[in-house]
Amino acid sequence: MEAAGTKSVYLFMHHPPFEIGIPSLDIICLREDAQRIQQIVSGFSNIKHLFFGHVHRPVSGSWHGIPFNTLRGTNHQIQFDLNVDDYLPINHEPPAYCVIFLEPQQTTVHFHDYLDDSLYKKISLKIV
Repeated sequence: MEAAGTKSVYLFMHHPPFEIGIPSLDIICLREDAQRIQQIVSGFSNIKHLFFGHVHRPVSGSWHGIPFNTLRGTNHQIQFDLNVDDYLPINHEPPAYCVIFLEPQQTTVHFHDYLDDSLYKKISLKIV
């Protein structure tokens, strides 16, 4: 990150470096390393966004002032259950991927459920 100088930095990680509030997933986050990772990133004001996976849930927020996103998996998903902590509640919500546009003044994240078979309909943009 030091080598980036004043350029924008976008961090990509597999595991989240903090708990996300879902007990069955918080067990397997980088809990022991969270403080160390936070100390590392706290010295850099050019970190614009944090992306991570592993949780198979669409979750967004900010961590120590750094916005973050994660998304559903491309296979199975983890049920949105705030109480289970002794097993992984897997379900079959639609798989997804993201397309990320990184611009100097804007980060845009598009989520795409690629197996969504709902009816596609064209709606005119012409104002009548």
